[in-house]
Amino acid sequence: MPRSVRLRLGATAGLLAMGFGVSGCGGAVDEPTGIVRTSACAVSAPAGFADAGMGAAVLDEVRTAANEGVVDTTSSQRVSTAAQTQAALERFAADGCTLSVLVGPGGAGALSQVAADNPDRAFLAVGPGTDAGQPDNVLTVDFDLRESAYLAGYAAASATRTGTVAVSTAKGQFQGAELLAAFDEGVDARADEADGDVTVVDEGAIEVRTLDDTTSAGVEWAESAAADGADVLVPFGSASPQGVAEHIDELAEEAAEADESQDDEDDEADAAAGDDAADADDQSTGDRESGEDPVGTSAEDEDLPVLIWYGSDGSKTLPRPVRNQVVASIIPDVGLGMRAVLTGWPGEGEEPEGLVRSAEPGADSAAGTAGGPADDSDEDVREAVPELVGGLEVRARRAVGDLDNGGVAVVASDGVLGSITGLGRALADERERLDEEQDEADEE
Repeated sequence: MPRSVRLRLGATAGLLAMGFGVSGCGGAVDEPTGIVRTSACAVSAPAGFADAGMGAAVLDEVRTAANEGVVDTTSSQRVSTAAQTQAALERFAADGCTLSVLVGPGGAGALSQVAADNPDRAFLAVGPGTDAGQPDNVLTVDFDLRESAYLAGYAAASATRTGTVAVSTAKGQFQGAELLAAFDEGVDARADEADGDVTVVDEGAIEVRTLDDTTSAGVEWAESAAADGADVLVPFGSASPQGVAEHIDELAEEAAEADESQDDEDDEADAAAGDDAADADDQSTGDRESGEDPVGTSAEDEDLPVLIWYGSDGSKTLPRPVRNQVVASIIPDVGLGMRAVLTGWPGEGEEPEGLVRSAEPGADSAAGTAGGPADDSDEDVREAVPELVGGLEVRARRAVGDLDNGGVAVVASDGVLGSITGLGRALADERERLDEEQDEADEE
């Protein structure tokens, strides 16, 4: 699309055509002269769009935009390799997508190459880990999770029954090393407050807690953490958390099969014991089924690991029985981030201005860890300056959500663990304390 064409999402109307899988964004049907059709195409690497995380959130945003007439056509594809990512992005560009969206950190290099080869197209990276070195036609939405990670550590220390918790991040995760450090600090703060002793598996380490962002790596990490005694698991990432959820689901299935086998053995014993013994056992079984006996499904659930989920409210989005083990969730507001960079993107709620950052991360603040993304601070906030990117009118090139600007939320969901009822209030109190400390520091 020539740069002389000023296209604002939502400014045109047309026939809605939803297409998924490998279908192209642009339609082959000839349009009357003067009609400009808009299209949004999304590729998720590596977690896909059924990830109970940012992939699902982006797909929902694109569908909502189509339903509200903001875009005319859509397309989406899940990929698992860099080559597949590049192929999908190249096809989207060739098909004339107005906006091509990459979800997750799995294809930053491919995005850079395709965007450079197609300077007349706009690209959006959601959760890419970093936007360093990206061409000018790449917009970014990411989330500063450092304070959220601290609260996750605080929550984990509150929820543990064994006194051991574990956290991991994935390669490419934005501020990954800092998230690990913040989590450790939150655990220590809660342990000191409660005069308790809580251990973080591999506390202080970075490399061993930074996983390949794959489902198998998540499964292996969860198994290892459980072997070390951890009963609270906190995975950050895209695909690796899916492996942690799968591990908990497998444990739940094994527990259910064991219960069923035990019930069969009890039935056989009842039959062999005679009518009188059977009657007595039947009464005992009835008591268990009525909930009077503490042994049962809920008690078995308490033997499963507890999960703090990143990407959505896992207590609602993850499949059962995994969702029952979610005690807290860190929720990035993907829609708010997209509204911060895209003029005319639909949505209600928080104002997006607070998410706008300078085009280069850390432009006015100290750099982050060596080789990692630069630091983002309040000093980095910029006023939105509408401009054209790839012919598309945008509010800003870059947005970063956090707890303070409404781009991230931390919610508690006690699940089956009644012993930690009140976790939400405790998290709110701890965040208030942190804010007061920051205010005092600012006044000095």
